[in-house]
Amino acid sequence: MTDYQFARLRFAQHLRTIRQEKGLTQEKLAELIGKTTEHISFLERAERSPSFEVLFDLARVLEVPVSSFVEGEKSDATLEETLGISPITYPLPEPVSDTPSVKEQQKSDVERLSDAFRGIREAQQLADEYGINDILQDNGGKVLQVLILLGLRISPGREGNDAVDSEGNEYELKTINRSLNKNAGVTIHHHLTKDIINKYRAVKAWYIAIYEGVELKEIYKVLPPQLEDLFQKWERKVDNDGQPINNPKIPMAVVKKGEQVYRCGPRRI
Repeated sequence: MTDYQFARLRFAQHLRTIRQEKGLTQEKLAELIGKTTEHISFLERAERSPSFEVLFDLARVLEVPVSSFVEGEKSDATLEETLGISPITYPLPEPVSDTPSVKEQQKSDVERLSDAFRGIREAQQLADEYGINDILQDNGGKVLQVLILLGLRISPGREGNDAVDSEGNEYELKTINRSLNKNAGVTIHHHLTKDIINKYRAVKAWYIAIYEGVELKEIYKVLPPQLEDLFQKWERKVDNDGQPINNPKIPMAVVKKGEQVYRCGPRRI
């Protein structure tokens, strides 16, 4: 690991720790410094380096010295650090309710969690190949599933779940869990600006994956011209309000006018 990579990793680790200690979500921190939630996520996954402006804004908002983001001794990052979790080891702490049945349940659950953790490790190794550094954050597992189905990779150095194909064509990827709200639209961006709208116009297509819980049900391909009415509506709102739009949505009725490129069958990834 180079000194530059180490410094970025240390920054990411300290930023996440300080944010959590302050009781802030990524979304709230992004709002406070005028950036997107995706930008904060990239910083905390060591996928992007902060500018001086962002670094000092973070220090101001979090009320810490700038040096606190890079203090600490050098150590190589492990997969557990990347995932943000680590396997449980023995001896186990005593359960709160100290009865034989509770102890047996605890032991059984720990064994099940250990088995699941091995699967998460394998999935993370696969996710690394597709440009996803943390399969447990930002719908990482769902995005990995969609990338594999569509033959895409995450586009490095860009915000959000942008992807590219083998020819370098760019796409927008969005996921939605309709079990939470069947009529909810697809959230686009926490701070939508005209520049971002123009970026949305420039991609080859949008792929919108619809889930029920963790089960993938459908994927729709929506072309930018099919979203142009929304783009123009959002542009007018940005002009009228003089500020970015918070969390605009693509209605499901618009999504379903696109091409259905996947529908769940008997076999699932």
